[in-house]
Amino acid sequence: MFIKKPSIIACVMLLTLLAASCAREAKQETKQGEVPASNAPATNVPKPVRVSADNTDAAEPSVAPAPDGTAYIAWVEHRENKDADVMLAHLDREGQTVGAPVRVNPNTGEATAWRGDPPTVAVAADGTIYVGWTARVAAEGYANDLYLSASRDKGKTFEQPVKVNDDEKKVAHAMHSLAVGVDNRIYVVWLDERNVVMPPADHTGKKMAHMEANREVFFASSSDSGRSFSANQRLGKEACPCCKTAVTIGKDGRVFASWQQVLPGEFRHIALAASEDNGKTFSSPVIVSDDRWMTASCPVSGPSLSATSDGALRVVWYTEGERGAPGLYWAESRDNGKTFSESKSFAKGQARGNPLLLANGKKGATVIWESNEGGAARVMSASLVGDSTATVSPLTSSGELPSATLSGDHLFVGYISKVNDRRSIWIVRAGKQG
Repeated sequence: MFIKKPSIIACVMLLTLLAASCAREAKQETKQGEVPASNAPATNVPKPVRVSADNTDAAEPSVAPAPDGTAYIAWVEHRENKDADVMLAHLDREGQTVGAPVRVNPNTGEATAWRGDPPTVAVAADGTIYVGWTARVAAEGYANDLYLSASRDKGKTFEQPVKVNDDEKKVAHAMHSLAVGVDNRIYVVWLDERNVVMPPADHTGKKMAHMEANREVFFASSSDSGRSFSANQRLGKEACPCCKTAVTIGKDGRVFASWQQVLPGEFRHIALAASEDNGKTFSSPVIVSDDRWMTASCPVSGPSLSATSDGALRVVWYTEGERGAPGLYWAESRDNGKTFSESKSFAKGQARGNPLLLANGKKGATVIWESNEGGAARVMSASLVGDSTATVSPLTSSGELPSATLSGDHLFVGYISKVNDRRSIWIVRAGKQG
């Protein structure tokens, strides 16, 4: 069902705010190749390392751990005429790059991405690297298809990509999330508009912005190491069209999928569905927290999931709902996602993009996010231990839209910063939080 939104004014306001943010960042120019002074890390955090190439516009980082304690980082290089490539680099245990970055997409310039929809990366127990990404459908505007690429030689080369969505419609298949189990099964969740009735043309004959229609949540899995995918199945309807999905795997193999649900009246809450049979069937979605967040604009912020070794399922999200101050909240389930604890605030204030929730031991968790208080972007960290919250602290004095992972005893955080008015990707490695 299409829910009409007064989103044109809201989107104009959003673009105005983003332009102002970019203007502030442009003033922080440095000599090419240097670490920007504004990027100086917080106390006891090693110096950041630039992983994207000079003279490129790089954004949308995604970081994943490897079984040997190293990590991989994927990002997108943008060029003129909307050409873009997904790149991947290997990071050693010290956070230094190993060898030259490798292009994931086989055809130059075919990738698509924007700040709310980065590529995804996951590494299986056997060392196979999987990268999820979207490719432009020629001459169809924003339409794209969702692909998974696999590397079985530690990121040196990639096999031909496998298409995940099984429809042929020239529509958006976006906001995807990726998880790989210990049995090498692969799970992908995304927002799909194959069944969505798009807005009618306005009085000028032009279609309204495609972001106005809510999306459906779809799922697919692979049991042959990413060489093929199951028939797509729909998990939910009326999902926020510009909010990231999430998927994770519990210790017993249960699969959990989550997204930002839109209720009548433009209220948003976090929804979750679970599967006990490797994704063949899913439970009906449940409400994680009814925050009464009403907005007709694009929050570009969804949930993040983490399943702990003692059986708990945790969810972290950002909200500006009626029931609490704007900020980051978390809740926990001890019955495999059937019910959740009362949500708890652990970081008040404005945040941008998706928070990252990382399991840290049986009872602990680390959260990484971009704080945008006062329009100043910086990467923040917090440790959740039981019912208490450790002190929230900055990881970098500036930085945008971070991605993070725990690998071995270290935290790897990738983020965006400006050098000579170009976006670039940086990585900082810190000790395990909490």
